[in-house]
Amino acid sequence: MEGYLDYKNNSKGYIYAKLYDSLVEGKLALEMLQKGLLQNASSKAFLSVKSAISALIVKNLNEIIKSKNEKEKYWYENVGYSAPATGLIGISKDLKNLSIDAENVIRIALSLHKFSYNGFDPNFVDYRNSEEVISDIKEVTEWLLNLKYYFSDFWDEKLEKAKKELEELLKNTFN
Repeated sequence: MEGYLDYKNNSKGYIYAKLYDSLVEGKLALEMLQKGLLQNASSKAFLSVKSAISALIVKNLNEIIKSKNEKEKYWYENVGYSAPATGLIGISKDLKNLSIDAENVIRIALSLHKFSYNGFDPNFVDYRNSEEVISDIKEVTEWLLNLKYYFSDFWDEKLEKAKKELEELLKNTFN
Protein backbone atom coordinates (compact mmCIF):
# COMPACT_ATOMS: atom_id res chain seq x y z
CA MET A 1 0.00 0.00 0.00
CA GLU A 2 1.39 3.40 -1.02
CA GLY A 3 2.28 5.68 1.89
CA TYR A 4 2.14 2.95 4.51
CA LEU A 5 5.22 2.46 6.64
CA ASP A 6 5.40 -0.96 8.27
CA TYR A 7 7.20 -0.81 11.61
CA LYS A 8 7.95 -4.55 11.44
CA ASN A 9 9.82 -4.37 8.14
CA ASN A 10 11.42 -0.96 8.65
CA SER A 11 11.40 -0.03 12.32
CA LYS A 12 14.08 2.65 11.93
CA GLY A 13 12.20 4.29 9.07
CA TYR A 14 8.97 4.11 11.06
CA ILE A 15 10.53 5.66 14.16
CA TYR A 16 12.15 8.42 12.12
CA ALA A 17 8.90 9.22 10.28
CA LYS A 18 6.96 9.38 13.56
CA LEU A 19 9.59 11.62 15.13
CA TYR A 20 9.48 14.02 12.21
CA ASP A 21 5.69 13.89 12.19
CA SER A 22 5.56 14.76 15.89
CA LEU A 23 7.66 17.88 15.37
CA VAL A 24 5.65 18.98 12.32
CA GLU A 25 2.33 18.40 14.12
CA GLY A 26 3.64 20.44 17.05
CA LYS A 27 4.49 23.27 14.68
CA LEU A 28 1.04 23.09 13.10
CA ALA A 29 -0.52 23.24 16.57
CA LEU A 30 1.28 26.50 17.28
CA GLU A 31 0.43 27.94 13.87
CA MET A 32 -3.26 27.18 14.44
CA LEU A 33 -3.03 28.60 17.93
CA GLN A 34 -1.66 31.85 16.52
CA LYS A 35 -4.71 32.03 14.24
CA GLY A 36 -7.07 31.51 17.17
CA LEU A 37 -8.10 28.01 16.09
CA LEU A 38 -8.02 26.54 19.57
CA GLN A 39 -9.77 23.22 18.90
CA ASN A 40 -7.68 22.57 15.78
CA ALA A 41 -4.50 23.46 17.68
CA SER A 42 -5.53 21.02 20.42
CA SER A 43 -6.05 18.27 17.87
CA LYS A 44 -2.61 18.83 16.36
CA ALA A 45 -0.99 18.90 19.81
CA PHE A 46 -2.62 15.54 20.57
CA LEU A 47 -1.40 14.10 17.26
CA SER A 48 2.12 15.33 17.95
CA VAL A 49 2.21 13.40 21.23
CA LYS A 50 0.60 10.34 19.64
CA SER A 51 3.33 10.22 16.97
CA ALA A 52 6.12 10.68 19.51
CA ILE A 53 4.71 7.95 21.76
CA SER A 54 4.39 5.60 18.79
CA ALA A 55 8.08 6.19 18.04
CA LEU A 56 8.95 5.50 21.68
CA ILE A 57 6.93 2.29 21.66
CA VAL A 58 8.50 0.92 18.49
CA LYS A 59 12.00 1.86 19.65
CA ASN A 60 11.42 0.06 22.96
CA LEU A 61 8.99 -2.63 21.83
CA ASN A 62 11.16 -5.61 22.72
CA GLU A 63 11.68 -4.30 26.25
CA ILE A 64 7.99 -3.44 26.67
CA ILE A 65 6.69 -6.85 25.62
CA LYS A 66 9.37 -8.85 27.42
CA SER A 67 7.25 -9.26 30.55
CA LYS A 68 3.83 -9.29 28.83
CA ASN A 69 1.51 -12.23 28.36
CA GLU A 70 0.62 -13.40 24.85
CA LYS A 71 -2.54 -11.28 24.64
CA GLU A 72 -0.66 -8.10 25.60
CA LYS A 73 2.21 -8.91 23.23
CA TYR A 74 -0.27 -9.41 20.42
CA TRP A 75 -1.96 -6.09 21.23
CA TYR A 76 1.32 -4.16 21.19
CA GLU A 77 2.51 -5.81 17.98
CA ASN A 78 -0.78 -5.30 16.12
CA VAL A 79 -2.38 -2.20 17.65
CA GLY A 80 -0.38 -0.69 20.51
CA TYR A 81 2.64 0.26 18.40
CA SER A 82 0.47 3.01 16.85
CA ALA A 83 -0.30 4.57 20.25
CA PRO A 84 -4.11 4.44 20.03
CA ALA A 85 -5.94 6.94 22.24
CA THR A 86 -7.74 4.14 24.08
CA GLY A 87 -4.47 2.57 25.18
CA LEU A 88 -2.35 5.58 26.02
CA ILE A 89 -2.72 5.46 29.82
CA GLY A 90 -1.50 1.85 29.95
CA ILE A 91 1.25 2.65 27.47
CA SER A 92 2.42 5.52 29.69
CA LYS A 93 2.74 3.10 32.60
CA ASP A 94 4.66 0.59 30.49
CA LEU A 95 7.02 3.36 29.33
CA LYS A 96 7.44 4.50 32.93
CA ASN A 97 8.62 0.97 33.79
CA LEU A 98 11.43 1.63 31.30
CA SER A 99 12.25 4.97 32.97
CA ILE A 100 10.54 6.95 30.20
CA ASP A 101 8.26 9.44 31.88
CA ALA A 102 5.51 10.33 29.42
CA GLU A 103 2.53 9.95 31.74
CA ASN A 104 1.91 13.67 32.27
CA VAL A 105 2.19 14.62 28.61
CA ILE A 106 -0.08 11.73 27.64
CA ARG A 107 -2.74 12.84 30.12
CA ILE A 108 -2.49 16.39 28.81
CA ALA A 109 -2.71 15.17 25.22
CA LEU A 110 -5.83 13.14 26.04
CA SER A 111 -7.44 16.22 27.60
CA LEU A 112 -6.59 18.22 24.49
CA HIS A 113 -8.03 15.43 22.34
CA LYS A 114 -11.35 15.60 24.20
CA PHE A 115 -11.32 19.38 23.92
CA SER A 116 -10.67 19.23 20.17
CA TYR A 117 -13.99 17.40 19.77
CA ASN A 118 -16.09 19.02 22.47
CA GLY A 119 -14.83 22.56 22.97
CA PHE A 120 -15.73 23.99 26.37
CA ASP A 121 -18.74 21.74 26.96
CA PRO A 122 -18.50 21.17 30.75
CA ASN A 123 -20.08 17.72 30.36
CA PHE A 124 -17.10 16.44 28.40
CA VAL A 125 -13.98 18.48 29.15
CA ASP A 126 -12.17 19.78 32.20
CA TYR A 127 -11.00 23.09 30.73
CA ARG A 128 -12.66 26.25 32.00
CA ASN A 129 -11.08 28.76 29.65
CA SER A 130 -8.76 29.21 26.70
CA GLU A 131 -5.77 30.06 28.91
CA GLU A 132 -5.82 26.54 30.36
CA VAL A 133 -5.92 25.00 26.88
CA ILE A 134 -3.15 27.26 25.62
CA SER A 135 -1.01 26.39 28.63
CA ASP A 136 -1.39 22.68 27.87
CA ILE A 137 -0.53 23.16 24.21
CA LYS A 138 2.60 25.00 25.32
CA GLU A 139 3.51 22.20 27.73
CA VAL A 140 3.11 19.57 25.01
CA THR A 141 5.28 21.60 22.66
CA GLU A 142 8.00 22.01 25.27
CA TRP A 143 7.97 18.25 25.82
CA LEU A 144 8.44 17.68 22.08
CA LEU A 145 11.58 19.81 22.17
CA ASN A 146 13.16 17.21 24.45
CA LEU A 147 12.61 14.20 22.19
CA LYS A 148 16.25 14.27 21.14
CA TYR A 149 17.07 12.89 24.60
CA TYR A 150 15.26 9.63 23.77
CA PHE A 151 16.28 9.51 20.12
CA SER A 152 19.85 10.80 19.93
CA ASP A 153 20.73 7.79 17.78
CA PHE A 154 18.13 8.90 15.19
CA TRP A 155 18.73 12.62 15.34
CA ASP A 156 20.02 14.25 12.18
CA GLU A 157 19.99 17.65 10.47
CA LYS A 158 16.39 17.29 9.26
CA LEU A 159 15.06 16.55 12.74
CA GLU A 160 17.24 19.28 14.23
CA LYS A 161 15.90 21.78 11.70
CA ALA A 162 12.29 20.79 12.51
CA LYS A 163 13.07 21.08 16.22
CA LYS A 164 14.60 24.54 15.78
CA GLU A 165 11.58 25.69 13.75
CA LEU A 166 9.27 24.44 16.49
CA GLU A 167 11.41 26.10 19.16
CA GLU A 168 11.40 29.43 17.32
CA LEU A 169 7.65 29.31 16.76
CA LEU A 170 7.11 28.48 20.43
CA LYS A 171 9.21 31.46 21.44
CA ASN A 172 7.34 33.77 19.03
CA THR A 173 3.95 32.46 20.12
CA PHE A 174 4.46 32.98 23.84
CA ASN A 175 6.68 36.09 23.99
